[in-house]
Amino acid sequence: MKPVRWIPLLVMVIASFFAGAATPPDQVPPPFAGLVPAGSREVSPGFTRGSVGDADMKITNVGVEFVAYKPVKTQNVAYKEATYSFDLIVMEEPALLIRSQGKYYPVQRDRDIQSTRENYASNKSGAFTGYDPPKETRYAWGWGITQRRLNHWVGAGTRPDYIDCQGHYIGLIMSDTTIKSFKLDVFGAKSSEEADQWAKQCADKIEKTAVADIQ
Repeated sequence: MKPVRWIPLLVMVIASFFAGAATPPDQVPPPFAGLVPAGSREVSPGFTRGSVGDADMKITNVGVEFVAYKPVKTQNVAYKEATYSFDLIVMEEPALLIRSQGKYYPVQRDRDIQSTRENYASNKSGAFTGYDPPKETRYAWGWGITQRRLNHWVGAGTRPDYIDCQGHYIGLIMSDTTIKSFKLDVFGAKSSEEADQWAKQCADKIEKTAVADIQ
């Protein structure tokens, strides 16, 4: 079996990310701007788009990322904002390349899932924070894990625990000519349902958005 020639492809991929795009590199392109939670403070937005090659060997790459901080109401001064993190990479390639290289993406996805699973399992309850057992969910587009946290009151007197949720989602959507790989993080959501709802909204938008529409 001949070895996979990664270097030429890697050079093409890297070069494509330095090409221009209609949306400035420090903004979120319009198709995904609505995924920034309402009322949140957006930081670190990023966008890259570029193409190399032409005709039957054209490769287009898109990268979109942002972090958003949303205020939450709590008496615990240590938890004033929930964090939402979005990281998407899209590659549009000839079907021949998808067939030869695409098989490696599910392998990497499964490795990321296992690593995340181990990280969440390692969270141990202590004097300041209690952790419920993590909950895993499989989706048509990928996998997610959520965990309920009990943030114990620290200070004079006694007050109820501040309860929130953290979650991590790994998505992979593939077609004959497109690979969409994404990771979503939520930290400080009110509930797992709230985190899941945002993740599903993101995945639905990613799945339905064509590469040509991300400019």
